[in-house]
Amino acid sequence: MKKMLILAFLLFFIMGAKAQETESLKQIYIPVIAKTIDFAFFQQLKAGALQAAKDYGIKTTFEGPKIGEPLEVQINAFKSALDENPQAIVLVALDAKALTPDLEEAQKAGIPVIGMDTGVDSPIVKTTVGIDNYGAGELAAAKMRELLGGQGKVGIIELDKTNKVGRERSDGFMNTLKENYPNMQVLPVQYSEDSRAAAAETAKSFLKTYPDVIGLFGVNGNMTEGIIDALKELNKAGSVTVIGFDSGKTITDAIREGIVAGAITQDPVGMGYKAIQTAIQASEGDTLPAFIDTGFFWYDKSNIDTPEIQKYLYE
Repeated sequence: MKKMLILAFLLFFIMGAKAQETESLKQIYIPVIAKTIDFAFFQQLKAGALQAAKDYGIKTTFEGPKIGEPLEVQINAFKSALDENPQAIVLVALDAKALTPDLEEAQKAGIPVIGMDTGVDSPIVKTTVGIDNYGAGELAAAKMRELLGGQGKVGIIELDKTNKVGRERSDGFMNTLKENYPNMQVLPVQYSEDSRAAAAETAKSFLKTYPDVIGLFGVNGNMTEGIIDALKELNKAGSVTVIGFDSGKTITDAIREGIVAGAITQDPVGMGYKAIQTAIQASEGDTLPAFIDTGFFWYDKSNIDTPEIQKYLYE
């Protein structure tokens, strides 16, 4: 009887401890503050973050501005997240510097911030989970050289100058061509708002100003889709070699139709998952590398339908 009572007590103690441990884990809250919530890429990031939260038994939310809303929406979302006193925050910054005062507040409160996708120009951010954007630009340049035989004038349709991702991809592309392929001329970079319509207007103006351009690089999905629209409107589809970024039906259809030569895609689901996983580590005080690379992948008509690429295409 005494042994049974001891066993019962031990079982009760173990179950109670496990319940307490589980309850403690469920109290962990790690919000994601994104630069937008509308594009397919960000919905994929959200899916990955939610899956990680489910797997680790924590709470997460995914907040950010809608298309066309100002930067203040993201700043206010970050402030609101801070007010909830989370264990960590994952940030996809709309502007590489604008949230510096709020990052300082997070640091004072002992709340680690993890960058995702877009880097932040601040040492406060513990690490960034994303891709080597400069390296992706280098790959785009190598493909452009290959497709054009190392000759001709090419241009870049880039995001506005505050966007760190666009700048790194553009720099990787431009510097690689200038340093390694002297017979290729990189024309002045064209900056656009991060919308398909704005990118189309920028691309149309560029193509009219430089009618002899034979290659264009779009640094993200909106820039690429804008280039496609511009080429169609100007009846130049197929006459300019286009290298794009990201995926989506407009881009994948354009690759199959020969309007876009190829594009570089990412793994946003894996990125979102890894960011939450990393934020949990940060909340536990783990030492993290300065950057966590989730990889990028070239696809064109030759491999677009392979299983290896299909899992990285998002619409």
